[in-house]
Amino acid sequence: MNIRECILELAKKTKGKIILTEGFDIRILKAAQMLTKDGIASVVLLAEDIKEVEKIALGAGVDLSGIEIIKIDINLLDKKKVEEFIDVRTKKGMTLQDALDLLKKPLYFSMMYLKSGKCDACVAGAVYDTADVLRASIHVVGVAECAKLVSSYFLMIPPDGHSIAKEPVLFADCGVNPYPQALDLKDIAVVTVENFQKLFPGRQANIAMLSFSTKGSANSKILSKVIEATELVKTHFAGYSDINVDGEFQFDAAVVQSVGKKKASGSSVAGNANILIFPDLNAGNIGYKIAERYGGFQALGPIIQGLALPVSDLSRGSSADDICLICAIMLLK
Repeated sequence: MNIRECILELAKKTKGKIILTEGFDIRILKAAQMLTKDGIASVVLLAEDIKEVEKIALGAGVDLSGIEIIKIDINLLDKKKVEEFIDVRTKKGMTLQDALDLLKKPLYFSMMYLKSGKCDACVAGAVYDTADVLRASIHVVGVAECAKLVSSYFLMIPPDGHSIAKEPVLFADCGVNPYPQALDLKDIAVVTVENFQKLFPGRQANIAMLSFSTKGSANSKILSKVIEATELVKTHFAGYSDINVDGEFQFDAAVVQSVGKKKASGSSVAGNANILIFPDLNAGNIGYKIAERYGGFQALGPIIQGLALPVSDLSRGSSADDICLICAIMLLK
């Protein structure tokens, strides 16, 4: 069973329900059909105009049988949760009417639908910007009590026969934090490991803290945060036999065994990394897109971490299959 089949089978067992915010997008409609037809999840599509969605689906050859389609209706939401949201917003200077109007926007309504306990996860971002998805999710769903930072990861699935990567790897943070400092990088690494273990129970986690230097091969002030973060992550996971941490590493030293042995001999992570922590958003975002477009990897994400409930953003270049898999991953959280 390949990773795709494994994720879908695990998701089926949860018997979960997902709300998809952008019911007007053909990729979303196709993903909803896959999820429903294959028994992976129950799907709720949000639509401003149900007849228009049905028309789009008909034109695209999408069967909407078994899919629930709803319009924005405040009465569908938990009254207490709505009141709590309005109370917070008004205390921050928003009028009562403006707070209510906010909940009538698709992203905010979807997040509140999730918070109301009407579904198990929310997926959006096929059309909406990441910033909009994050803003709505933080305002409505909120940050998890144990989380110090909201971040994201990509599940990177290599193509068959890839010369280096034989199994999926995680890239973080490629979608949220532009300028993470050492403590931020540590927090990103810790929560990414937690998600790695949920996706791949029993698999050894090898965390590489990436930079343009390998073990002091370069000397620059901007390396200090990666070196510091590496030590913080090592300290956090000290004593964990199933988690290895090392850095700072250049990308090739982290993932190519022959290079890793040459540049960092004796490191258990060098050449074997399956969790790659990038030093900033520039590097992470560019890195995942290079792997996807030049390397043929399937890039699933950005999957948001650190929220109180399961929410995922989407790359606006996501395919229907990508969206289907991300929905399945959300149910595993």
